[in-house]
Amino acid sequence: MTPDATTHAVPPMVEDAVTGSGARRIFVRRYDNGQADYVLVLVHGTAGNSESYDTFAEHMRRHYRAAVYSFDLTGHGRTEGKAGVFSFEDFLEDTKAVTDYAARCTSLPVVVHGASQGGEVAFHALDACPAVVAGVCMNILLNHEAPMSLPIRLFQSRPAKYAAEKIGDRLPIPLRRFIDFKAAYQEDPGLLDTKKKDPLYVWSYGFKSYHSVFNYVPPKPAAANMKPVLITCGEHDEIVGVDHCRACFERIGGPKDFFMMPGGGHQLMLFDQTVYSRVIDSWIRERVLGQAQSWDAPIEPEERSYFEFLDRERTNDATGEPEYRYSMIDRILMRISNGTIERGVRYFSNADVSDQWRFTAQLVGEIDYAAWDFLRDYLPPINGQRPKMAVVGCGSGGAITGLLERYPELGEWEIVGVDVDYKSIDAARKRFADTTGVNFIVGDVRDTDVLAASGFDLIYLHGVLDHCTEHRHLMDSVFRALKPGGRMFYVAPDRNVCTWLCFVTVGPLFVFGLDKPNHDFRRFPRPAELNTMLRDAGFELLPMRGRPTVPAMVGVEYKTGMNPFPVRRSLRNRVLGEEIFEHTEPRWWLRNGFVGEYAGAAQKPRG
Repeated sequence: MTPDATTHAVPPMVEDAVTGSGARRIFVRRYDNGQADYVLVLVHGTAGNSESYDTFAEHMRRHYRAAVYSFDLTGHGRTEGKAGVFSFEDFLEDTKAVTDYAARCTSLPVVVHGASQGGEVAFHALDACPAVVAGVCMNILLNHEAPMSLPIRLFQSRPAKYAAEKIGDRLPIPLRRFIDFKAAYQEDPGLLDTKKKDPLYVWSYGFKSYHSVFNYVPPKPAAANMKPVLITCGEHDEIVGVDHCRACFERIGGPKDFFMMPGGGHQLMLFDQTVYSRVIDSWIRERVLGQAQSWDAPIEPEERSYFEFLDRERTNDATGEPEYRYSMIDRILMRISNGTIERGVRYFSNADVSDQWRFTAQLVGEIDYAAWDFLRDYLPPINGQRPKMAVVGCGSGGAITGLLERYPELGEWEIVGVDVDYKSIDAARKRFADTTGVNFIVGDVRDTDVLAASGFDLIYLHGVLDHCTEHRHLMDSVFRALKPGGRMFYVAPDRNVCTWLCFVTVGPLFVFGLDKPNHDFRRFPRPAELNTMLRDAGFELLPMRGRPTVPAMVGVEYKTGMNPFPVRRSLRNRVLGEEIFEHTEPRWWLRNGFVGEYAGAAQKPRG
């Protein structure tokens, strides 16, 4: 890893322009760095512009010794010319103009980075741009040698060529009809709506212009490349898949490396900024500047732990929980629609970049507060020593902050927040940087080395059972980590048609606007199933206060019931109402179940 340059003051970003294709003024954004060892030139993707990568560019120059230049290709953003009208050759001329300019301004090695359609530009820039010494191609296309899909092959057909010559750019191609931008920005469902309102985005290309993207014939085959190139992609990119990127990689000659971001999607620069920027800087320093013969991606232990969790969940995705009994209705509902553990974890991993995620975190916090209005009566007795609580699935720590504000007695506790997601834990550590008695760790609680044996008076689980597999293993680990007489609090969704609608179909797809469901219905425990599993793991079910024959359990449900419109309105306005949840009794018509989530408490026997 390179020395951290954050202490070095960087000048403000500068807006500039250079003369590019057709003598047009190409809009450029310069992120200078007086300590830079190289300059990274960013080429945007389909419909985009240079401003899309402002956060990434600032991160690169403030954390690494890099200067960054980004620019708007012809037909895009603030560059001169009609929006959506260009040729692929224009793109290469523009890139040559900007890379030459970057080399003149900095006298540093120039590395070009392209995203998606820009990845195609970046690869061909290795040959077309003398100033470029290496390239990073994220989600490369390589249309001439490896057309990715049937629509691309149709664009390469003789009829399409004839139409491009005769119709030209008079026929607009609506990009959102042909590209699933919702899938491209799936980590943040609200981002696409924001971009739709941005006047700098181009949502249609002229037919002839778009035809040129898929019909550029490079002067040399990919195998003739001699410059270092890094091919990158997200493991779950639904626009340009991993298999296609690997196929392109195999065709390329010269010094080359391949990096797949575990759990990543299409927009690594936006949603995996910390790891991805480190990977790029490491590769440039070792393979380009240092001319090393090989390279390994620099993945930190906490990041690796998260990736191992994703691998574990993928392995377990084929089956449900053996302790649960799935009814015929359950199986029918799951065949109609169901999500995955991995998709849900990825959605909640963008605490710093997504307004929708922050709103969702507030909503989840309100569930915590409503649950604790019930659970606080079951706090374990403390015998003079400072008690210790683990909050499993703590995310970025927002709920812990709220619980400490609402229940001052928790300030006497030592609190350990645990989550598998390194990005959320990093945000939590920043939130509590000046707070004593609250610490955070990245880890999978199912692993026995995460929580110390007999180390906790209380363990609180929320958003855990519905976001992991191996529930019995989880309960065994929690039981082991509790002191004798220690207690476990939990919040989990019931499994019935109501929760399927709320958490698998109508809720995520209609209310929250997700591309696909982010919950696996198989991981929702029925209250009776969970009680049986707790007893089998050795727990005692605590009795309800005033009702000693009834387990301590209560529903935590929306006051509006199954009506999705108030929540959708709150999501749109980013404003939560007052006391939106209420406690409910089990419904007989749901076989003593609940419309939404339920909270409960259990205890490890004292001896």
